[in-house]
Amino acid sequence: MKVNERKSVIDPAVAGSAVRPDGAAAAPEPPAAADRVSVSDAARDLARLRSEVGDVNTVGAERVSGLSAVMAKGQYSADVRDVAAKVLRSILGELLS
Repeated sequence: MKVNERKSVIDPAVAGSAVRPDGAAAAPEPPAAADRVSVSDAARDLARLRSEVGDVNTVGAERVSGLSAVMAKGQYSADVRDVAAKVLRSILGELLS
């Protein structure tokens, strides 16, 4: 708590309701204008893409163990289109987070 130059008490616990030296309560402050938020077109596009793509960071444990087993046997072959799609999803996921 601290006393300002006008000798009224400023206490964070009663913020906005200063006590005047004569003991009378100070007049309440008028309500502040409502807060406003604006969202850019780019943010809207990213939100839409996120909803279409879904959570790009989720990988099933079963799929990982299955791929690990196939790779251990040397039988893994990648589909080029599938790899490209996943790379793009990964990049999109980084942009959205």
